[in-house]
Amino acid sequence: MSAVHGGTTVGGGTDGETPSVLEKIVAESRRRAAALPEIQPGASTHSDFAAALRRRGEMPQLIAELKRRSPSQGSLKEGLPASEAVRLYEPYAAALSILTEPEHFKGSIEDLKEARALTRLPLLRKDFIVDKKQIDEARAAGADSFLLIVASLTDAELTEFIAHGRRLGMEPLVEVLTEDELRRALALDIRILGINNRNLHTLEIDMGRCLKLADLIPASRRKELVLVAESGYSTRQQLLALPKYFDAVLMGTGFMQEKDPAAKLKEVFAPR
Repeated sequence: MSAVHGGTTVGGGTDGETPSVLEKIVAESRRRAAALPEIQPGASTHSDFAAALRRRGEMPQLIAELKRRSPSQGSLKEGLPASEAVRLYEPYAAALSILTEPEHFKGSIEDLKEARALTRLPLLRKDFIVDKKQIDEARAAGADSFLLIVASLTDAELTEFIAHGRRLGMEPLVEVLTEDELRRALALDIRILGINNRNLHTLEIDMGRCLKLADLIPASRRKELVLVAESGYSTRQQLLALPKYFDAVLMGTGFMQEKDPAAKLKEVFAPR
């Protein structure tokens, strides 16, 4: 099932009738967002999220994610406190991604607040943002950035949410899955672009997607953007193989599925 809003088709169900995984979660997010009260977002963090992600060496920067559960993997580390995730990730990460979606990922806005109290690292609110109130909520909880999924939003919504985030001192990470979504994103004033190897409609992974879509970005624009590779990465070799124009990689499952996430972090990111 797909919907048309303001001249832009949003959606991508697998058969045109049955809602995809993404569409189901986005519909739930819209219901939760509608029930949110108006929130005073508070002052800007003055944290330059984009600058924090810029590549500085042979390895891309790490956006390390607290992900207790996922629709594709099921239970990962459902009992893991946010405080423990911060402790594990802080020595290696340039920023932290905190999943706040409650039903499918077992996260909460309280995780974001807890992480903010424990670290000075930039924080990304990872959720299915469909309403400005969620952006205000993220800022009030201490986030420096938030995720915008192009597949779930119209161009008008994307433009509005980007501008609203910047008024609060927050630069969003804008995520694409397809060539059409990349075209839409590049037509907007974006600064951080994430390419997801995972198809959020079917949950299938294509590890060639990041490279294929990045190749379609004009070289001059690619140099300006902070480019983030997402989903499916688990080894140092995979990260070293990414072209140097990928500034950062977002990883969560690759650590959360391990019995000893600390050992995995050291294996992948410890300086050689």
